Amino acid sequence: MKRSAGKLLAVGGISCGTAFALHWAGWIPLWVFAAVVVLAFPPTVLALFLWWMAGEGKEDIPFIGY
Repeated sequence: MKRSAGKLLAVGGISCGTAFALHWAGWIPLWVFAAVVVLAFPPTVLALFLWWMAGEGKEDIPFIGY
């Protein structure tokens, strides 16, 4: 589970970073940058929490809360 959460975290971080770089360089408009960040940021944060709380073994993932 930790590896899956890490992959999702990496994909979300890379997509947000790429969108930022492309907007900063002037290749994409602000609304595209905003759409990418709005769609990618929440799963990235949840993946970060899951990666942080997941163990290396077969244990359960603790309840993060609402």
